[in-house]
Amino acid sequence: MNLRFLLIILLNGHFLSAQNPQMNMVLMSHWNDTLLPAIDGDQRWNDVMGWNDTVKNREYLIAGSNDSIYFFDITNPFIMVKCAVFEGHARNAINRDYETYSHYLYTISDRSSPTGALQIFDMQYLPDSVIKVYDKDTFSINTHTLFIEAASKRLYLCTNTYKPAGFRSMAVFDLSNPELPAYIGELDKTLGCSYTHEVYIRRDTAYCSCGNAGLFIVDMRDLNNQKLLGSITPPYVQSGFNHSGWLDSTGRYLMFTDENQGLGIKIYDISDKNDPQFLTVFNSHPGALPHNAYWKGGFAYVSSYEDGVYIYDLRNIASILPNQKPSVAAYYDTYTLNKEGEYHGFHGCWGVWPYLKSGLILASDISEGLFVFRPSDNLPVTEIESNALQFEAWPNPCQDVLNIQLSQYHFSDVKVELVDLLGKIIATYYSDAEGKLTLPVTSFHSGMYIIRASNISGAYIKKIVVE
Repeated sequence: MNLRFLLIILLNGHFLSAQNPQMNMVLMSHWNDTLLPAIDGDQRWNDVMGWNDTVKNREYLIAGSNDSIYFFDITNPFIMVKCAVFEGHARNAINRDYETYSHYLYTISDRSSPTGALQIFDMQYLPDSVIKVYDKDTFSINTHTLFIEAASKRLYLCTNTYKPAGFRSMAVFDLSNPELPAYIGELDKTLGCSYTHEVYIRRDTAYCSCGNAGLFIVDMRDLNNQKLLGSITPPYVQSGFNHSGWLDSTGRYLMFTDENQGLGIKIYDISDKNDPQFLTVFNSHPGALPHNAYWKGGFAYVSSYEDGVYIYDLRNIASILPNQKPSVAAYYDTYTLNKEGEYHGFHGCWGVWPYLKSGLILASDISEGLFVFRPSDNLPVTEIESNALQFEAWPNPCQDVLNIQLSQYHFSDVKVELVDLLGKIIATYYSDAEGKLTLPVTSFHSGMYIIRASNISGAYIKKIVVE
């Protein structure tokens, strides 16, 4: 990329960012198609997620419009390259949802006309092409959301209406053959959740957000003998329509949202699932409406409708005082059409996705399109999903060589990458049997870089300076 072109991109990015209130987030790229027909007011886009292609070392943004599913290559985060667009089975869908499993994408739709279906796409040929391998309405005419737990090879469909007119609070499918899901059971509605809006699954324990009924924790390992482990039911603090939940990496803390204007994000200590303990409730602003909240490392990433994307610092959650609100680490307002302090419901940022290995943050806005961000240098970048993988790097700053020592060197499949601040991978290395690396840096330009170590246990990153 020549310098003039890079300056144009940077200036355009700054111009776009300057129009939107923000803190500690840098807009890398933005894409929208205002020619898409809007339904239900200003609805053009719905949810967003990312996919790491670990074979080709590329990253993708996946998003849905009212009528289609989009695939973008964002390996260079300054330029969103549209790779493929597929029509949804339902062409006028307010809701679309996605989950990846291996190199497959599973999609469903809801609140659509005509009805939808379960669709499966093979993404292994990206960025050149995507192949649709499954498109049937047998298991799903309309489904609100889905979740895949890779460890148990299970697909969960929430608020699942199936052909010809049956309904399941949550259906469960086996993905042993990923291109041909097999129905194996459903959530036992007699345990309290007759309607599952969304679900988070870990080790076949389901954390079911069940609308006005609250949140129910169900052991689903044996689908023929399901057990209710605990629940959070009204009246709880700022209770409303229980929308979605997420666990921290330890499994001790549960975060969830209620999709009602002005109701905040809640965190409970569920060390004893039979007796969840309320810790705190917080919101971007009084009157705002949080939608989806995800936990990554020590931070919560939230799509907050008319307030845009918010990131909260939860690194001290273990010592938080009752009702103490976590600090805001970063935000970016994707939707500036509402006046400050005025909120009007379902407009603005629908989805946020923080799980790309590069650390990029993806967001979708109902009317304003798709966004790629990176945290600024003021936001801590060391976010650990698992304590199994860490390392030390010295000297920092460095001039000739950089030494790396993995703290858990018994992992033999650790990949170590040197990444510049544009997201470009400069070099890739693999540790020796003792978890040691000595990297020559004399050929690199002076400046700040990211060292990223990753394997199946997670990823760990540090900033280093080359002088």
